[in-house]
Amino acid sequence: MFIYIFVPFLLTLLAVSFPKMGPRSKSLSISLTTLLLFVIVAFRGRYVDHDYRLAYEYFIDHIPDAEYMFRDFSGYLHSLPAPELSFCVLASLVKSCTCYVMPVIAFLYAMFAVPIKMKGIRRLTNDDVFGFALLFYFSNLFLLHEMTQIRAGLAVGLFMCAIPAIHRRQFARYVLFIAIASLIHRSAMMALPLYFLGTKSINLKLWVGLAVAMFVLALVHYDVVSIILNYNVPVLHHKLVIYSATQDWLKFEMNLFNVFIFLQFFVALFLYWKRELVAPHCPYFYFALKLNFLSIIVFYFFSRIPVFAFRLSDFLGCATIILYPLVYYVLKPRFAGQFLAIGMAWCILLVNLFHNKLVDSYYMIFFE
Repeated sequence: MFIYIFVPFLLTLLAVSFPKMGPRSKSLSISLTTLLLFVIVAFRGRYVDHDYRLAYEYFIDHIPDAEYMFRDFSGYLHSLPAPELSFCVLASLVKSCTCYVMPVIAFLYAMFAVPIKMKGIRRLTNDDVFGFALLFYFSNLFLLHEMTQIRAGLAVGLFMCAIPAIHRRQFARYVLFIAIASLIHRSAMMALPLYFLGTKSINLKLWVGLAVAMFVLALVHYDVVSIILNYNVPVLHHKLVIYSATQDWLKFEMNLFNVFIFLQFFVALFLYWKRELVAPHCPYFYFALKLNFLSIIVFYFFSRIPVFAFRLSDFLGCATIILYPLVYYVLKPRFAGQFLAIGMAWCILLVNLFHNKLVDSYYMIFFE
């Protein structure tokens, strides 16, 4: 577990010192951080995360090689497992070149996902909170996405890079980013209508009301997922059937009083209350609030299928990387805000490591 403590310790130092650095030092620190995170992800062992063996190696075993793909593409399409075509084609090509299929795929996804996610975080934050955003990123979504759900991790990175296009009203650019992200992970399709949410303001009563209503419906076991399944809603129906089967297999339990979901809810309310202090420092503040509430809403809306609920909620939960560091601006003096942000990030990290057990002890693939 040393690496999971040492890296956030370095990120904590970076968070405190980054605003005081010169342009060259900032550029160097970003490059070194990107390289470090890339190495951790790209060369992790197969027993470090849960999806590596239980999901991806299983899928790879059931994906035909490139020779069959080029000989009978129609038959190839009908024989593929659940992951998106982009992953399956990549796996087929790698299978034709080496027997170390998953290590190569992990390397390739990390090569794109980590720099893209870093670029997205840099675009969405300023110098004051950039380091804190990295710390929050590592404490949660880095472990969830880059270390585990590699396809979702790359798709979320592209979505984060697309958010500035919403603020600038660049519809074509936004659609292009989301289209590419959807080829990597289907869940990115739900980001298309988010363009119309806007970034200028938020109707807090509406969003809070929807979040509370979804929580109450989930609490009384109102089965909203069955509506989607019965009416065969495009895209969602197929994905829900897969996740429903996965749920039956894994026996995954849903805790409606999830501490991270409650944290998202109350931090959002707190930041909105202090919006006069926060909003001037982040042009994406109101959009991030909406994403944050959507993350909560889909978590409870799909509570019948916890795996699906968590995946969609985590996708939209990238808003926390933008929002949580903004507590820095709320407290005076500044070191109090720094302490609050750092404390929150470390609490999330420790819960993920020792309670949720998102990852196991780290080692590199070379030592297997």
